[in-house]
Amino acid sequence: TQDSPGVLKTLNPDKFVKVIEEAEANADYVIVYVHWGTEQNPNFEPDQTALADAYIEAGADAIIGAHTHCLQGCEYREDVPILYSLGNFWFNSIKLDTGVLQLVIHRDGSMDFQFLPCVQSKNRTYLVEDEAEKLRILDYMESISVGVTIDDSGYITPKE
Repeated sequence: TQDSPGVLKTLNPDKFVKVIEEAEANADYVIVYVHWGTEQNPNFEPDQTALADAYIEAGADAIIGAHTHCLQGCEYREDVPILYSLGNFWFNSIKLDTGVLQLVIHRDGSMDFQFLPCVQSKNRTYLVEDEAEKLRILDYMESISVGVTIDDSGYITPKE
């Protein structure tokens, strides 16, 4: 509420859309970080894409998601980069693929959207340094994404 903390649910986007619209009116860039998706489902779903469309219409310049406890793919919608879920950064002791997003905004307004493969294991997350392991995770990310290419350095671009 106005006076107390809580979780902003994404089932009805009206409140968050208003926040994004206000941010868009007062900022040069609006990066939306959203808690959404079905846990353990690597495929983003129609409710997520519908929410993404509402956030883009409200003024989002990039959307980064979390909640599923696994990696989900990415795409561009109306030239807005969306990474649906980065997986777990530090959640439990199991071993799983995850990642960090590096988003660079250049002076000309263009953005670089880079996924850095990581592994979570034993309550710790680390960047993957082994090239074969890194490429395995990048290839997986590209396989669950729509309309994008992910190069060997993790840069995500729309397919031409």
